[in-house]
Amino acid sequence: MYWQPLCTRESRPGGIGVPRDTMAQRKRRFSITALLATLAVTLLCVRLGVWQLHRAEEKRQWLAQQAERAALPAATVSELLAARPDQRQHRPAQARGQADNAHAILLDNRINNGRPGYHLLTPLLTDDGHWVLINRGWLPWGASRDTLPAITPLNGPVQLKGTVYVPSSDELVLKNVPLPDNQWPLRVQKVDFAAIGEKLGVELAPFEIRVAPKLALTGVKPLPRHWQDATVMTPQRHQAYALQWFALAAVAVIFFVAATWRSSKRDGEQDT
Repeated sequence: MYWQPLCTRESRPGGIGVPRDTMAQRKRRFSITALLATLAVTLLCVRLGVWQLHRAEEKRQWLAQQAERAALPAATVSELLAARPDQRQHRPAQARGQADNAHAILLDNRINNGRPGYHLLTPLLTDDGHWVLINRGWLPWGASRDTLPAITPLNGPVQLKGTVYVPSSDELVLKNVPLPDNQWPLRVQKVDFAAIGEKLGVELAPFEIRVAPKLALTGVKPLPRHWQDATVMTPQRHQAYALQWFALAAVAVIFFVAATWRSSKRDGEQDT
């Protein structure tokens, strides 16, 4: 009686064979897994690319709003406090009052032309009775972290123009530590208006005024003032990131197609 084998075998060195249908099943499972992985990677990259495009459009609209706001007349601190919080950022501002030179604040880890330093903020009591921090500009670090920079006081009435800046909650800081006691100038990693106001015993406005770049206050030589929002990414940068994600999606598809073609070609050569 002639018995036909259930499946043919491919001969291997040593006489060991693997059922052809088993090999086909393994290849099929691998192909399905590779296809699903490629689809997942492609969809993820496309989704991230589209998200970056949406962010670019949002950033364009935001920058346009800031430009419109910057063209408005300068507002006093009283007018800014009466305005909606979301209408203050980058608004031109003006103030007149007396500086509290005894309680300067040094905002740490500010970079100017690649050099680390501080932003110098001085409390100002305006003529209409409001306390606000004025950002006078950049000071370099001392010879060591224990050496604080010399601060020139602002004597007499201070009159200034500048722009409102509200720090973003997304700004990164090295650490969040309590404010030290009886230590002035006060070195901080971020500006917490409520905490600083409590330490001063006054109610601070919830924003700072960045002094106009070339403005000398009470005859004091202006510090370097290259104002830039720490967390603002340009629309062009978002578009570049979107292009990278779309390119990664295309690479994933091309790699899968090329790998599948090579595998099919190799199988065809083995069958002949």
